[in-house]
Amino acid sequence: MEPPPGFYTTLEVARLARIKERTLYDWQRRGIAAPSVRIKLDEKYEYGYSYADLTLLRLIRALREDQIDFQSALSALRHLQNRLGPPTNGWADANVYFVGNKIYAEKPDGWPVTSATQGGQTIAEELFGDLIDDLRNLEDEWSIVIPQQFRPFVLINPSIMGGDPVIRDTRIPTATVAQMVRNGLAIAEIDEYYDHVDPMRIEKAIAYEEYLDLEAAAT
Repeated sequence: MEPPPGFYTTLEVARLARIKERTLYDWQRRGIAAPSVRIKLDEKYEYGYSYADLTLLRLIRALREDQIDFQSALSALRHLQNRLGPPTNGWADANVYFVGNKIYAEKPDGWPVTSATQGGQTIAEELFGDLIDDLRNLEDEWSIVIPQQFRPFVLINPSIMGGDPVIRDTRIPTATVAQMVRNGLAIAEIDEYYDHVDPMRIEKAIAYEEYLDLEAAAT
């Protein structure tokens, strides 16, 4: 049996979410983030992460980078999921804001603005600095885990190549073109091989894989 679309191993999700693998295992032990998908491969069960898990892990890291304590971050994510639904399809018309170390959410659903870090407490509507302004402006719902500079060129969609990053508007994994470079091919040769693909997208796909490698080494 092949893994289902959008199934990510711990190593894969750590790389894509740009979190150290040992940190992810620590989060598993602490019950912060655990694999939610179980499949049977070669007569044994394997556990992995879904695309929604990957999205939430990326948000947890974003929250941690802004010095919000872990408990507040997890409380906020629980509230955001309860109010907005899964990140993959319920956040398109929502606004999520940072104000200092607090997180607020609003959506045209009849609710007032709520404080995600204060158990969903309602607050008076104000204008705040946007936490994830690009959530509602993405070209597609799957782009949140891809850094903004690569979104025009790279796509992650569980229905395409099992959720592996691909060159946008193709089924070519970014890892494939990056491996071609590691094998000694010049970018001009790769461009010639994929002559139906915009050379800029190929170059950015390679840059994206290099970015993930650098992040994995630095985090």
